[in-house]
Amino acid sequence: MRITWFTGRSLGDLCSTTQIELAAGLARLGHKVTIVNGDNQENSGGQLWNHIPLNTSGIRGLQSKILGRRIKKWILEHQSISIGFAIVDWKIAHSVVPSLEHHNVPWILMDRSPPADSNIFAILQWPSWKRAWRLVRRSETGRGCVVSNQHGLFVQQKTGCQREKITVLNAGVDLKKFKPIKKVETLTLVYHGRVDRNRGVLALPMLLQKARTRGINCNLIVIGEGDAFLRLKRIADQDDSFEVVPTLSQEKLAKRLGEVHIGLLPMPETKVWRISSTLKRSEYMASGLLVFGIDHDGHRINSENTQWMKLVPQHDFHTEGCKWLQNLNQEKITHLSSLSRGYAEEHLDWEKSILALQDCMLLHPRSSS
Repeated sequence: MRITWFTGRSLGDLCSTTQIELAAGLARLGHKVTIVNGDNQENSGGQLWNHIPLNTSGIRGLQSKILGRRIKKWILEHQSISIGFAIVDWKIAHSVVPSLEHHNVPWILMDRSPPADSNIFAILQWPSWKRAWRLVRRSETGRGCVVSNQHGLFVQQKTGCQREKITVLNAGVDLKKFKPIKKVETLTLVYHGRVDRNRGVLALPMLLQKARTRGINCNLIVIGEGDAFLRLKRIADQDDSFEVVPTLSQEKLAKRLGEVHIGLLPMPETKVWRISSTLKRSEYMASGLLVFGIDHDGHRINSENTQWMKLVPQHDFHTEGCKWLQNLNQEKITHLSSLSRGYAEEHLDWEKSILALQDCMLLHPRSSS
């Protein structure tokens, strides 16, 4: 099957990991996959899929609108025979889907997260998100993909989209890339991803400080970029036990995760994080990390045995975190690390989501497979 994925994400963005993994998985299954986005240069990096960049560099907030127009023109030029089956990210759906419908191109909506920012851009994005899912609801053949069951229920409640039109694609992990390696000597906690205030990252330095005050010898690493990066970097510059580094390549990130001990999930219990399927959680467990974070649906896993994971109410984050750290020793960490990795091997491989996405397309009413 020829598959064209229209997305507003840059391939250099850490958040594009899911898209890249799914595209590569579909290509391994024999599909011809092309990603079309707003990058200013081709960047397939030797991947099995193709990449077509449509330069949309410009003012933030207008890029999706500009990209939507350029994709409409691209669709007109290439017609349905070149596009095959279309996957469309929700941010550009309202511009792209009508053109696909006009040319009778089968399509599915991809929603890896509703608007997650806490600023004016997120406020402006919510109407676009709702319009995207209403396109699915109103189309006789429209289908959409979400990251969790909670996410699917949220879509139904907010947009009225029918449950049978929604497919769940959980966040997975590359088990060959993310794996345990020789650990550093000092107990080390890590957070990676967007370093934004609304993700609870500003609570992390205090966790480190309180732990060390209680006599727990530990370090903290924060990896990523965002609106809290400079503030955290200033704190880290005054503390040898705290390190803040910009976004790393997947290879370097996998190495850093593999050699530390505990992955952190500080995202608060808000509507966005409650319905998420956290990619970093999967990468932590594949790397053999214990996991500590805020207790809500977006962070929990579907298992009765989660000894390696400690989730606590947000108001107890520091107190309970210190108590948990105090009860850990090398023998216990080694045992729990093996359980964490074991869970990842059994449940978190990308192949499950890749096959679910393929089924969603093959069973589509307009699919000719």
